[in-house]
Amino acid sequence: MKTHLKKFILLALNACDGMPMPQSALVGAVQNLARPGQPTKADVEDALKAVEAEGYADGAADDIAETTWTLTTKGVHKSRKLS
Repeated sequence: MKTHLKKFILLALNACDGMPMPQSALVGAVQNLARPGQPTKADVEDALKAVEAEGYADGAADDIAETTWTLTTKGVHKSRKLS
């Protein structure tokens, strides 16, 4: 399932066209894209950590707002191949 979730993460972030996406919105989008698989929030967050570790996305966190996510150049390239 993690492989499918990583694909959906890339597709959701690609749809943002370079704009940062809050983690809560990203998790919800991936859960909707993954239907009827019903991944949990923890499943999506685990896949998100893998996407970040592989260099496809970057998360920015601060003390004021939740983490926001964007694709790296490598992630843009990969997500376009998936579309």
